[in-house]
Parts: sequence; structure tokens; C-alpha cells
Amino acid sequence: MNINKHISVYKGLSKDIYLLFVSTIINKMGSFIMPLLTLILTEQIGFTKTQAGLFTTISMLTQAPFLMLGGNLVDKFGSKKIIVIFQVMGSMFYLICGFMKPNFTVAVLIIIASNLYALASPAFNAMVPIITSPKLMKNAYSLMYLGLNLGLAVGPIIGGMLYYKNLLNLLFILDAATTLISTVVIAFFIKGTEKNEDIIVNSEEQEVKGENSNSIFSFLYKNPSLVVFSVILLIYNFCYIQWNFMLPLQTIDLFSDKGKLLFPILFSVNAITVILVTPFLTSITQKTSPLKSIFWGGILYFISFMMFGLSRFVFVFVIGIIVMTMGEILISINSNNYIAQRTPKEYLGRANSILFLVNGIGYAIGPYIMGVVIAYISFQNAWFLVAGLMLIGAVAMYMVKKYDRE
Repeated sequence: MNINKHISVYKGLSKDIYLLFVSTIINKMGSFIMPLLTLILTEQIGFTKTQAGLFTTISMLTQAPFLMLGGNLVDKFGSKKIIVIFQVMGSMFYLICGFMKPNFTVAVLIIIASNLYALASPAFNAMVPIITSPKLMKNAYSLMYLGLNLGLAVGPIIGGMLYYKNLLNLLFILDAATTLISTVVIAFFIKGTEKNEDIIVNSEEQEVKGENSNSIFSFLYKNPSLVVFSVILLIYNFCYIQWNFMLPLQTIDLFSDKGKLLFPILFSVNAITVILVTPFLTSITQKTSPLKSIFWGGILYFISFMMFGLSRFVFVFVIGIIVMTMGEILISINSNNYIAQRTPKEYLGRANSILFLVNGIGYAIGPYIMGVVIAYISFQNAWFLVAGLMLIGAVAMYMVKKYDRE
């Protein structure tokens, strides 16, 4: 295997993309709270499993209007301004949590911070096509995804160790600090978006004055494949979120206190696998259509979820995470690429906000529904249900690929 050939997919990208890559690493290296959210809610604040699932669902549902607002703000004011303003605001609420005892108020502040981060979410994806040539779009999204997981390869291990030592307040403070540092990189060093985004804003204003067809809903009406694609991703994400919700509970159920350390390790295995495998998968799927890659990603999800249901051993969980991560890589870089290919730049903010929203529904209802389900059935049977649903989603994606002209 020619390693240099696979690594070369990241050569020739713009300076701004590399800076965004560095910012992403810093930000995700300090992502301590969200990977441990289920444990924080159940062990520190005192929620039941069902209550934790309901809270997570409410948290994600409240993000919906903020995602939509964020997309509109990105198209009007540009990605950079939105990222800086709302990343800073969100980090302030985490800092406040760092000086409080775990209680219901802390849970509410986590929701507020999440909503502010949600406002900035569409801006990150919308920024990539602005500072990247169309030919290198898939490579750029792959690099961003790699940066995200380079950070996550380290963050959860540190977070798990600090949580195990009952240093929750320090986790909040460090999470906020890394967010602020990563935002400084974007604010002061990424320059390429300003000129291009001004052009987009002016172009949009001129088109709005000329006709009403500039509505994002009019655009989606004329491109139904994007709508169907997003709905199927809802199924994908409903299933995917279960590894963040059910797996930490399952590891504690199987391995008691050692499960508290096992899940952060599995989280890092996920990130390390991304680091090692993303360049390879990006290279070998260069000429593969996005939808075909996403279909195979769904099949890998199905296999991994079956493994989680059957597993009673740590090494099987590790292998299952590796298989799942390979599917995650294919889905993540190709879904962003598919949307970017199909969306004019003046719609990027709003299109990404709708994608986040539709996908977020899967993330939102997943923990609540499965939180209720696991109160009545075993983790094994719950994973079998998730695997079956995932197979349906993968088949549906294959049908879209078959009938959609890419």
C-alpha cells in the first residue's frame, strides 16, 4: 500500500483550510462535556436513564430554531462572524458551569450553551466550499473530519481520567478554554472568507430584490433528491447516536466501574481509527459517487451494531467501533460533499442548517426512544432493533443512488 499516495489527497489545499483544520483540532481536543453527557446527567446530577434520554432529546429539539437562524445569519453576514460570536458566547456558559456544583441548573446551562454552538454549526460546513476549489471539495471535508477526530483522539481520554477523579468543574473550564483558543485562530488568522462571503451576500441581496424564487424552500422544491437524502440521513443518525447513548450505559452494565473508563477509550478508538483510515478511504473512493459511499457506510453501521448486541467482551467492542468508524468516515465526508455539490453558494448556510436540523431530529429522538426501550428489553435486543432499522436506511439510500443522477 502506497501511504504517500493516500496522504497526498491533502496536498494543494488553501492556507485557510489548513488553519481551519488546526482550529478544529484545538476545539475538539477540549470536547470533554458532550461525550460524557449521559454519565454527567445520571451519575452527577441524578437523572434516571429515561430522564437522561428525555433531557438529551429536549436539548437537541431546542436546537432546531437556532440551527435555522444560524443558517440565515451565515448567508447574510458570513461564516466567520457567526462562528466567532456564538462560539464565544457558548463557552461563557461552560465557564459558569465550571464554578457550580452539579445540579439541574447546570443541566439547563448545558442546553443554553448547546443552542449557541448550534447557531454556529452551519457556518463551519458553509465555510469550506467558500475557501476550497470544487475539485478539492471532498479532500477538504475529509481533512476537516480528520482534524475533528485528531482532537477527539486525545480529548475523551483526558476527559475520562478527570471525570474518574471527580474533577467535573475542571472539565467545564477546559472545554470552554479550548473553544475560545480555537475561535481566536478563526477570528485573526483565516482571511480568505471575507471577500468571497461579501460577494455571496451582495449576490443574494440582488437576487432577492429581483425575484422571490431565492427562497431556500423553493430551491429544495426543485431539488427533491436533497430532501429525500436528508430524511434518510435521519434514520442513519437515529441509529448512529445510540453508540453515544446506549454504549456507555451498556459498558457500565457489563463491566461495572471499569465501564466508566472503557467508554472514553472506545471513543478514542473511534477517533484514532479516523486518523489512520480517513486518508486511505478518501483516496480509494475518489471516483466513487457520494451516495454509493454512504450506502456502504450504512452497511458497516449495520455490521457494527450487530456486534454490539452480541458482544460480552472488550475486544469485540473495540472491533465493532473500528467497523462502525469506517462507515462513519464514508458517511461524513460524502454527505457534506453531496450537499456542497448540489447547493449554490448563496444557499450554503441555509442548506446546511436544514441538513443539521433534519439530521438532528434523528439525534434528538434516538436517545429518548431507546431510553424507553431499554427500560423493557435488554441491550442486546435493543441493538438488534437498531441494526434492523439501519439496514432499512442503507437500502433506502441505495434506492436514492439508483434513481438519482449524480
